[in-house]
Order: sequence, then C-alpha cells, then structure tokens
Amino acid sequence: MAQRAQSRRRISWSAIAASVSSWLLSIVTTAALAAVGWFGHATHWTFGLAGHDSPAGHAAHGGAVEPAEAVKPGSRVSFESREAVERTGIELVEVVERPVVTELLANGVVRYDERHTAQLSARASGSIWKVEKHLGDTVRKGEVLLIVESSEVGRLKAEFLNSLVAFEAKREQLAILEEVQSAVMGRQLREAKAALREARNHLINDEQALVNLGFEISTAAFADLEDDARAERIRLLGLDESILAGVHREGVTSNLMPLRAPFDGVVIGRDAVVGEVVEAGRPIFELADVSTMWVVLSVSKEDAAKVAIGQPVRFRPDGSTDEFLSRIAWISTEVNEETRTLEVRAEIENRPPGVAAAEVTTLRANTFGSGRIEIARRGTAVVVPRSSVQWDGSRWVVFVPTGETAFEPRPVQRGVEDGEFVEILGDFAADARPTHVVGTGSHVLKSQIMLERMEAGEL
Repeated sequence: MAQRAQSRRRISWSAIAASVSSWLLSIVTTAALAAVGWFGHATHWTFGLAGHDSPAGHAAHGGAVEPAEAVKPGSRVSFESREAVERTGIELVEVVERPVVTELLANGVVRYDERHTAQLSARASGSIWKVEKHLGDTVRKGEVLLIVESSEVGRLKAEFLNSLVAFEAKREQLAILEEVQSAVMGRQLREAKAALREARNHLINDEQALVNLGFEISTAAFADLEDDARAERIRLLGLDESILAGVHREGVTSNLMPLRAPFDGVVIGRDAVVGEVVEAGRPIFELADVSTMWVVLSVSKEDAAKVAIGQPVRFRPDGSTDEFLSRIAWISTEVNEETRTLEVRAEIENRPPGVAAAEVTTLRANTFGSGRIEIARRGTAVVVPRSSVQWDGSRWVVFVPTGETAFEPRPVQRGVEDGEFVEILGDFAADARPTHVVGTGSHVLKSQIMLERMEAGEL
C-alpha cells in the first residue's frame, strides 16, 4: 500500500511539471511572435535582408515603393528621395481661379422645327401634269413644286369669265337707264340696280374660288382686256415662263393649277409621279425650313426641378466636334410614360448670318447627341482637379507639398463641380492658400495615411 501511494505521488508531480512546461512554452512563443511583429512593422517587413533595408532599396529590387514612416500617424507622408516620389507617379497641379459652371447632362435628338414643317397637297382633284421639285431640293417661297391638271379648275376659270361679262352687262344696262330715267319707270331702275349687285356678288364669289385654289387673281387685271386677251390670261394663270419653256403654249389647257411652296425650305418628302391621279387634301410634298432646328433633351425626373426656361444649353451631335449654343425655350408639362424623363426643347440657329438655307448642312434631323444644361454659375472660384480631392474617411482633403519629398493632407470643403474641376471653399480658398496640390497620385497618399491611422488604432 505504501509503495502504491508513493507511485501515485510521483505521477502527480510529473503531470504538474509537464503542465508548467507547456504553459512556459506558450508564453515564450507568444512573446517571440510579438517581437517578430514589432520588428517587421519597424522594418516594413524587410527583416534586414541585403538591399532591402529601406523603401528605396526595396524599390530597386522590383518591390512597390512604400512611403517612409510619418512623424504622426496620418499627418504627413514622406519619401526617401525625389526618385521615390517620381516612381509613385505623383504629379503636382496648380491651384487656379476660374469661373465655375454647374451643368446637367442629358441625351438629346435633333428634330425639324414643327412650326416650319408642312405637308402640302393639291386643293382640287386631278392628275399630275408636271413635277418641278424633287426630294432634297431647296426651294424659295412661291416656287412651283408641281402642276395638277384638274377639270374643276377649268370650270371655275370659265365661271369667273362669265361672271365678269354678266357684271359688265348689268353695269352698262344700269348706266343706260340712269341716262333716261325720266322716261322709264322707277321699278325698272330699281331692278337694274339689284341685278347689278347680284352680278357683282357672283363675280366676287368666282374670284374668291380661284384664290382659294392658290391663284393670284383680281378683277381689275381683266377689266380693260378684250375677250381673247382675257381667255389667254385666264388659261395660263399661275404658270411662270420657266414652266412654259419647251411647252407648246397653244396646247396648254386652262385646267392647270400650280402647287407652290409657302416658305423657304428643303423638300424632305415627295410622293408624286407624272400622270398619277391625286385627291384633294392628300399629302404630296413635305417641306421643312432647316434654318432653325429643334434639339429635344431628355432630363431625368430627379433633375426636373433644376431646369428652367432661358437656361443656356450646349449641344454636341454624336460623332462631331462642333458644339451648338442655345437656351431652353420649352419644358414639357408631363413626364414621358415610357422613358420616365422630362422633355425640354432648345432652338438652334442652323444658318449663320448671311448664309442661305441652301448652304445649311450642319445639323440634321434625327441626329442623336448630348446636351449640357447650365443650372448654376459662380463668378470666380478657387478650383482644383477632381482627382486632387480625396475622402480620408471623415473629411475631404487635398495633399500639399511641404518639401521635395513630403506631403501633408489639408482639409477642404467641396463646392460645385465643373467638368473635371471642383470648387474649393473655406480656409483653403483664402489668400494664404498653396499654389500647388497633388493631382495624379493623391489616392496613393490617402491610402498611406489611412493605413497609418489603422495601425495606430485611430480608425
């Protein structure tokens, strides 16, 4: 029994000794790892290898260039040499003052000015006798597009001449009765006056019927002509000498009716062939004045409240380097049901001063492009490139050089953006502002100061 108890005491002391040894080994291992971690951080994990005891040496062996340890975590980033700075790609840019414009980007399309676009048709049924203009032709106001042969026109011309003769006969009859009114009954004189008034009404109606067909006609132009001269004039009414050139004049009927351009423009549509029968009111020609074009921009509904009539617009067609200036002239009262965008319209002069419409070839309908709507403008502001401003986790900063190889973050307040530039507000924009800040490469400096703050437990 005594031997058994002694044996158990020896086993217990052995277990205690093994447990103490294991505990001491864990403490030693932990201390060693902590020492290695501290040493690695202090040497940037180079461990004193040959040629790797500095950031510059590490870079010389193909490694990434690391900034030297800052004086205070996150307060400055320093490099070993100017060559190390150059290897990081850091470039300085100038801090400048310039007008700042806030613009809203929107896609757009060029359209014809709907106020100067017309679909033209014959005013009486008939067949096409001659076509003068074709697709793409430039026309002037009043030029003949085509000529329609219509029996209705011939009938109205004949009625005009008959009404003119009847009016003149009634007028002469009244004049005779007035000369001998003492020898005639008063009733006859009254009936003659009424007949003359009725004849005048018929003549005016027949004249107006021809005017409604597009003819320029007046009774006075026929008053002093003989019957043959009247017939000749009414037969060729509305036909220019250029149209009659090469045509046997005696074979021209009185049924011809020209269709003329109501304004200067370009033929953008034509559905007419000689001999084709046309109905009154059916579109034959489409004409557009391209001296002014519409640009319709699609603004997102989130930005709808920012646009207003009169705001400047810059439009650039796709595939072009030209930029057209205008202002918003119209804003839709509804959002498009399909695209959920708001349409705004600007009118662009497509013809420089003194240039005829025939020479306009710049803006073309249905061309897509991008527009920039100016929604805010500052007179003069301090600006830096957008790449210079970085968010360090709690504030906006720019990096200012404090020497040839050191940079420190400077807190700033962002203002409006103008393309690739950002307005800087606050103390930075005062008279004592630096002349240069870091442009390209500022993100490298931001990453370094944030890493140092994390290692220092500040983040």
